[in-house]
Amino acid sequence: KAESVTPCTMALIAKYVARHRLRDARLLDTIADFLVKKAEFLDSKVIQKLVFPFSRMSYRPSNQQQFFSRLEEVVELKALSSPLATVNILMSLFQLGHFPGLVLHRVFSSAFISNVTNSPYALIVRRYLSLLDAAVELEFREYSGPRLQDAHKVLMFDHALTADEVNRKYSYKGLVAEALRQLLGEHKYRQDQVLPPGYYTDFLLWMNGPGQVLPIRTGPGPALSVAPPSDVLYRQDSRRRGGVRRPPAPLVIVSVNDKWHYCHNCEVLVGSRAMRDRHLRLLGYVIVQLPYHELEKLNGIEEVKQYLHKKLLDVPLFGGEGSG
Repeated sequence: KAESVTPCTMALIAKYVARHRLRDARLLDTIADFLVKKAEFLDSKVIQKLVFPFSRMSYRPSNQQQFFSRLEEVVELKALSSPLATVNILMSLFQLGHFPGLVLHRVFSSAFISNVTNSPYALIVRRYLSLLDAAVELEFREYSGPRLQDAHKVLMFDHALTADEVNRKYSYKGLVAEALRQLLGEHKYRQDQVLPPGYYTDFLLWMNGPGQVLPIRTGPGPALSVAPPSDVLYRQDSRRRGGVRRPPAPLVIVSVNDKWHYCHNCEVLVGSRAMRDRHLRLLGYVIVQLPYHELEKLNGIEEVKQYLHKKLLDVPLFGGEGSG
């Protein structure tokens, strides 16, 4: 029974589940039940470890109403005791599409910001807060509490995620890059762009019709610049209060979804990837998904080029999601 398991043991189970991307409903529901019953007695760092597998697997437990309510109560009380754990928990909740307003009041408060400003983990907390603030802007419009001041905002990521770097040699990204180079030419896409609020992308294209890809380059000139937040690339959307910038339609992101971007043995994207895609779509980008289980069926560069050509022909340029 979950009640007889120690917090340390349950945290180890949660770590194993998250590391191996196991979207096992019974196991996750057991962790959720443990959290609901024990949360008030747990340290924020332990709560962080127990919550992480849910966002990692994009899984809302069967007791989700109690789960979210309990977490909000406890995290609000313990917010200042461990700021880094607090923002990690919040990030997990945001990835699950749950936005706890009272906790946001806490972490965007001057007291919380002052508490972390001179700490050793100040930069990482600012990165999390910056992304949380952008998520509020995009997904939690009814929130009317304090927000992160511009002076504290930084890009969440300025390079590839660790998992992508470690697994680079196993990725289909290199194959796709070569196929794009042969299919389009080097001036019609950009690779490894970091787009505000700090999302790392595989390939960025500018299209003006089905299969019609325009030149895209950095620097001045008639072609599209991809150096954010350039006014060439972004226009201010006056309807948004926080200065979130939107790309001029239609900028297309080609996303290579390797095996580690999914939960184990299923086609559910891990939470961080899913939230990235959700936010980029809300910012006006079109995403073309290239799942590994489609790429692994292709033999040779010519088949990859044909596959990409079809994907680009199918791109919905005026609303909707990319293919895949």
